[in-house]
Amino acid sequence: MKNKKKIISAAALTFGLLTGTGLGAMNVEATANISAKVQEAKQSTGQLTAPSNSKAADIVKKAVKGEIASQLSEQQKNAEPYVDYKVIEDSVDYNGQNLVKVQQTYKGYDVFDKILVTQIDDQGVIKNTLGDIAKNLNGKKGLKDKQKVSKEEAASYVTNTYGSEVETLKDTEVEKIVYVNEKDKAAWAWKVDFSVASPSFAEGFVLIGTHKGDVLLNAVKELDGSLSEDAVQYAKGGGGKPGNGGGGKPGSGATVVGPVQASGVDKNGNARTFTASEMSDGTYQLSDYTRGQGILTYDADYADLNREYRLYPGELLSSTSTTFSDDEGVSAHYLATSVYEYYKNEYNRNSFDNNGQQVKSVVHAWDSSSTNDPENWFNAASVNDGAMLIYGDPLAGAYDVAGHEFTHAVTSSESDLIYSGQSGALNEAISDIFGVAIEKNVNGGTFNWTIGEQSGQIFRSMSDPSSIQFSSTLVYPDDYNDYQELSYDNGGVHFNSSIINKAAYLMAEGGSHNGVNVSGIGEEKTFDLFYYANVDLLTSGATFADLRNAVETVATDLYGSGSAEYQAVTAAFDATLIP
Repeated sequence: MKNKKKIISAAALTFGLLTGTGLGAMNVEATANISAKVQEAKQSTGQLTAPSNSKAADIVKKAVKGEIASQLSEQQKNAEPYVDYKVIEDSVDYNGQNLVKVQQTYKGYDVFDKILVTQIDDQGVIKNTLGDIAKNLNGKKGLKDKQKVSKEEAASYVTNTYGSEVETLKDTEVEKIVYVNEKDKAAWAWKVDFSVASPSFAEGFVLIGTHKGDVLLNAVKELDGSLSEDAVQYAKGGGGKPGNGGGGKPGSGATVVGPVQASGVDKNGNARTFTASEMSDGTYQLSDYTRGQGILTYDADYADLNREYRLYPGELLSSTSTTFSDDEGVSAHYLATSVYEYYKNEYNRNSFDNNGQQVKSVVHAWDSSSTNDPENWFNAASVNDGAMLIYGDPLAGAYDVAGHEFTHAVTSSESDLIYSGQSGALNEAISDIFGVAIEKNVNGGTFNWTIGEQSGQIFRSMSDPSSIQFSSTLVYPDDYNDYQELSYDNGGVHFNSSIINKAAYLMAEGGSHNGVNVSGIGEEKTFDLFYYANVDLLTSGATFADLRNAVETVATDLYGSGSAEYQAVTAAFDATLIP
C-alpha cells in the first residue's frame, strides 16, 4: 500500500524551502563510500552520496548544486548563477524510501519540464536520480530576455485560435517560464493553460515565445469540431452549466435522504447491483456519496459536444424505484464504482486525485462533427483533468474504456504526462494498460489484451498491434523502429502508444518478438510496475527511454536487479527496441 504523499505547494515553497533554512549542517557530511553502479545522462543509480542525517530534500538540493560530493551525472548538476531548485514533492515511494522531486528554476522562473526525481534511503544516501536539468543558461550565448509579447497578448491565443465567442471551463492561466527545446536551446516563453468548452472542446496548454510569439510546443487535446455559426450563437447565449447539485429534477427541491442498494441490467446484459441515493421526493438517483466525494452518473440527452457543451453534464439519472432501466447509465455507474474500488483496494488510492475527488460519468453524449447519429457516437473522453468521464452510447458498457478514461485522470494528478509526442503516447499506453486491469477486475478475472471490444469494435490490440488499422495507410506499430512523429493525433499519441502496449503485453504474458524471448511475469506484477512508475518516477515530459528507466527501477527495488521480474522487464523493452 502506498503511503500518503506530502505535496509541497508553491506558497509553501515561497515562504519556506527557498530560504535555505537548515542547510548549514550539510557542510560536515562525510565524502567516503560513494559509488555509482549505473550512470547515464538521465539516470544515476548506486550509492550516489555519503550517509547523512539531513533532511532528504536538503540532501538532494545540495547534491544538485554540487555542494556535497555525489555521483550524479553531469546532466543532473548545475550551480550556475540564477539557477535554483524548489521542492515540489517530498514523500515516501512504493518501497518505503524517501522520494523528493525538485523543479529547476532560473531567476525564479520554472525551467519547463526540468524536474529531477530522487530516491533516498533511510541512511540519507541518494540511491537513484532520474531526469536531467538545463545547463549553460548564462554567458555570451546564454538566455536573453527580449520580451516583445506581453502576458495579455499570450492569453489572446485562446480567442485568436477558437474565436472571440469561446466558452471556457476555467480561467485561462498564463505563466512565464524557460523552455529548452530538443537541441538544448533555451528561450523565454509564456505557458498558456486553458480549457475551452465551445465552439469545440479543447484543453491543455501551449508554450508561446516571448520574443516572436511563435508556438514552441502545443499540448492541447481536442475533440473533432470547428467553429460554426451555430456554435457562435450557442456561445453568445451565455449561461452556466445547469446542475441540480443535491439531486432530483431541477426545481424539485428534492434532497438526498441516504444511500440505498439499487440494481439494473447493464449494456452487456449483466444484472448489476450498486449504491444509489434515495431522494426526499420518493425518487432515486444514480449518485453514490459513500465513496470519496461521490460517484455521480448523468444523462446528457444527446446534447452536441460540438455546439452545446454548456449543457453538460446534463441531469443526474433518476428512477421511481431502486431498479434503473437505462442500460448505459447502469453500465457507467457500475463501472465508475468498480474503477474507484480497484484503485482503492490495489493501491490505497482515494479517487483519481487520491483526495476523494468526485467522479462524474456522463452517458448519451454526442459529437455532431463525428456522426449524424446521436446514438452511435463511437468515442469517449476524460474532460477537465478527469472532472467528467464522457461516453457515447456504444462505449458506455466497455470495461476497458472506463478504466482507460479514469486512468487519464489518475495520470493528470500524478506524472501529468504532456499530451503530445512521446509523453502523450505514454499517457495513452498507461490508460490502455489499466483498461485491461479494470476489465480483469470487473469481469471476474476474464480479460483479453484488446481495447474496446464490448462496444462491438476493437480500437487497439496490445498483443498484436499491427493487426489493427490506425488509418487508411497505417497500422499500429509494435516496436520503436516504427515510431512516427505524426502531423496530427498530437504527434501520434494514440498511434505510438501501441509500442508501449506491446512491451507491457510481453512483460505480462511472455513471448518472442524481434528475436528476443521474454518470460512473462503475469499481469498483476506488470500493472504494479507501470502504476508505481507513473505515480512516483515519471515527470510530465517523459520519453520512452525515461519510462524504461522508471519501470526497470521499480522492478529492481521490488524484486532485485537479478530477479526474473527485472529480466522480463529488460527483455520486453529490448524486444520492442525501446532504448
